[in-house]
Amino acid sequence: MADASIEFKGSSFTLSVLHLKTSKLADIRTDLANKVAQAPDFFYLVPIVVSIEQLDSSVDYQAIKTLIEEFNFTFVGFTGAIAKEQRTLIRELGFSFVNTAKPQTLDKTVSAEKPEVVKTETLADIPERSLFSDKIHRGQIRSGQQVYAKDQNLVVIGSVSAGAEVIADGNIHVYGSLRGRAIAGAKGHHHAQIYCQNLEAELVSINGNYWLSESMEQHWGSPVYIHLTDSELTSSKLI
Repeated sequence: MADASIEFKGSSFTLSVLHLKTSKLADIRTDLANKVAQAPDFFYLVPIVVSIEQLDSSVDYQAIKTLIEEFNFTFVGFTGAIAKEQRTLIRELGFSFVNTAKPQTLDKTVSAEKPEVVKTETLADIPERSLFSDKIHRGQIRSGQQVYAKDQNLVVIGSVSAGAEVIADGNIHVYGSLRGRAIAGAKGHHHAQIYCQNLEAELVSINGNYWLSESMEQHWGSPVYIHLTDSELTSSKLI
């Protein structure tokens, strides 16, 4: 018997979640425009799951999907801790609903309703390389330039200008000012880190987790290294 032309397998991916705090489309459009303007290349076609947990049930699902796609995101579906009836309605309208992970407890109370089995999707199953060779770039990386260290660490002996982008599958070291965008662990390296002598970045990202500039205020203008702690970005002073 010939092998089947298709095969279903479980896999894991990192998806960005957009948490909506209002259903007013004008407000959402304004805030999205401001965010995307800070790093348009980074957000282009990024898969987005929209959390509607903080909204009431009177949601215009189609209008929200259209608005998300207006800014060139790839709309995946909705998520959030909402009523079963609301989840059913979302699916009846033809949209996906992505279940969120539920923490396990020792509560032995038997629920009348069978709980949903949820698998948290991460990049944990992707093998990580503990040792990368180094790609060394000497000199300033100017606005509009992109330097990518494929299967390597990236070492920049110089500064990264605003509007420039440095990407590495391993770590990123900038011996100068980091004012553009830095994306480490680009292929799924959870232990990747970003080092720089002066943090003034537009965006930093490790293993799909990212910060925009307003999230870096604690160590802004300082020598820092950025890493992941329990899937959350953390920054610490180098000296």
